Amino acid sequence: MNDTNNKSEPSAPAVVISGATEGLGRALAEEFARGGHTLLLVARNEAALTRVARDLADAHGVEVRVTAQDLSTPKGCAGVEEALRRFGLHADMLVNNAAVMSAGFFQDQDLDTLRRMVDLDVHAVVDLTLRFLPGMVARRHGGVLNVASLEGFQPVPYQATYAAANAFVLSFSRALSYEMMYTGVRVSALAPGPIATRLHAKGGAQHSRYMRLLPIMTPERMARIAYRRFQRGDKIIVAGWFNRFGVFASRFVPHILLVPVMGFFFRVLDEEGNAQMPRPLAPAEPQTRRPPAKAAGKSPGLSS
Repeated sequence: MNDTNNKSEPSAPAVVISGATEGLGRALAEEFARGGHTLLLVARNEAALTRVARDLADAHGVEVRVTAQDLSTPKGCAGVEEALRRFGLHADMLVNNAAVMSAGFFQDQDLDTLRRMVDLDVHAVVDLTLRFLPGMVARRHGGVLNVASLEGFQPVPYQATYAAANAFVLSFSRALSYEMMYTGVRVSALAPGPIATRLHAKGGAQHSRYMRLLPIMTPERMARIAYRRFQRGDKIIVAGWFNRFGVFASRFVPHILLVPVMGFFFRVLDEEGNAQMPRPLAPAEPQTRRPPAKAAGKSPGLSS
């Protein structure tokens, strides 16, 4: 189901922004509110959403609606569509920003955490885009901004699943951007480098070398660049000369060199800078020896 099916009465355009309570999502909401757009903010924490909505409405005089949804579930994605219908809005633009990450050796990762990462970072992007893109094409106006990461341009040891999810988002966005030519709808992917948000600490990577050695941008600056270049129609948005150079150089560096370099920067460290090792495997349970089988013989009362 998508918003082209909602033909009952006219609705007003809105920008749907996921992961909007903090960090880059909050900063992107600020930019779109400053631009005079009506907003529908999506996250799991309803109290935080309400605070952000009140602040944006007071500061910029725009209508800001909220809906608390867990986008790692199909029910949560459907809830966004239902909220738009309830508020008399349609998705004129969609910002897929909600994401989680987890750092460390892959074999030490929790399966439920990895599943949620793929569901939120990949499945929700596809689900929400499919719900709202057809309506944009029908109206011949709108846009989708998918927030990925520089990690999507190459394999990243110790963040293997997160980097692969972002590689999907970049590839998906590039393909859709081509499909949307001459429709009046733009599709862009934002690929930021390290940003000063809680994402890295939540994922356990706050002490990794990339957080200490690479340039870190504020979410406000990144959002300003992203908003301007999205409105301009840029397909892939990479901000900062260092990040742009890194993407360019990675095209020419063979993986036999590139992957170890990424492993150096993204290795999980402790507070003292010591490299963390994989958790030791639990000792295998000793196998109980079976008693030797008795020699075959005649049972009492049976004849051969």
